[in-house]
Amino acid sequence: MAPPTAEQIRVATEALRTEAGVWDGQAAQMNQIGPKAEGLRLNRIEAGLFQVIFDTYANVIEQVIARSNEGGQRMTEIAGTLRQIADVYDREEADNTHMLNSVY
Repeated sequence: MAPPTAEQIRVATEALRTEAGVWDGQAAQMNQIGPKAEGLRLNRIEAGLFQVIFDTYANVIEQVIARSNEGGQRMTEIAGTLRQIADVYDREEADNTHMLNSVY
């Protein structure tokens, strides 16, 4: 198998960076869920007849906010990792590390 060309490597690392951008976009969407869920919060007076389920309802709101915030953080981390992989690959390719280590 022949080693990849410089163009193939460029396309691959661009694809990684493009995918990272998609993850960043999804993280931004995920991070909008928490504030929207916060807007659904009720106090006991607003709950009215639904006092029986008030505590459960409040817990669900807390969980939605926490999980959406966590999801946004993890998606941002994935984007960063993809960019880091592309950067390392570019750096190693510029140094001919793959050829020297007979990776190809």
